[in-house]
Order: sequence, then structure tokens, then C-alpha cells
Amino acid sequence: MRAHSKSRYRKTAPVTRGRQVARPPRSTIGRLTLEEALLAFLIAAMNANGHVTPEEAARAHHLIWSMRRFRRKSGETVGRGIERMRTLVERYGALPVLEAGARSIPSRMRPAAFAVAVDLVLADGRIDPSERRFLDRLAADLRLDETTARRIRDVMLVKNSA
Repeated sequence: MRAHSKSRYRKTAPVTRGRQVARPPRSTIGRLTLEEALLAFLIAAMNANGHVTPEEAARAHHLIWSMRRFRRKSGETVGRGIERMRTLVERYGALPVLEAGARSIPSRMRPAAFAVAVDLVLADGRIDPSERRFLDRLAADLRLDETTARRIRDVMLVKNSA
């Protein structure tokens, strides 16, 4: 992998909490596994409004271990995956990691991946404007049409209102 100087990114670097973050080329993040992509979506969903509530952390833990993909993995393996995705999100920002993750999700699984992210965002029972923007961006990255994304949000709102 070729090393790039930070100065190359300064022109397009997003500002995150008062500091600039270098926006990497797609190849820097590389291809994520399906499991890594799902973990990245959960981490980004928790951070969508700038803070992680205890309810979101508990819901993320529950969602991870309830997914068939993670049930047979060791806690150590899942922990390493979470830490890797957290590092990527911190280093490059959520958007490039979400884009890389969306490319790793097979089309048949995209609605389910979106539903998991919506479920996590709704841990506190509501979707605030920054979380709505996150979900809109994720739906676009996953190439979900507006009707499908709205239906998933609606079903998750009903599920989480009980």
C-alpha cells in the first residue's frame, strides 16, 4: 500500500469537533468483511448524534450477539472486530467507513443491515435530526430505495414503541 502525505488530503478534509481529519482514498480502508461492515454500521449508528447513551451501548451488545453471524464467534474475535472498526471510524470518519461497508454487503442483505442500524438508533425511542441524516446516508450507500428505507424505519418505530 502506498503511503500518502497528509497535505494531499487537507483540501477536502472534513472538520470533526474542531479538528481536521484526513479523508483517505477508498483503497486505504480496503474491503471490509460482512461482519466488519455490520460492526461499522453499529458503531456509526451509536455515534450518529455525537454521543453514545447507555441504552445504545446495551442495544448494540444485544444486537451483535443476537445476529447469527456473531453467535459462534468468540468474544475476543468480536472485540477485535469492534476495535478495528472503531479505529477506522476515528481515523477516517464515519462516511468513508460506511461507504466501504456498504460495498461489502450483498444486495439481499442490505435491508437487514439497514434494519439493524435503525433498531440501534431507536434505542432511546426516537430519531433526532442527526440520526435521520445518518440513516438517510446509510440507505443511500446501501442503495435502498426510499420506499424500502421508510418501511423499515416505520416497522422499527412500531417495534421500539412497545
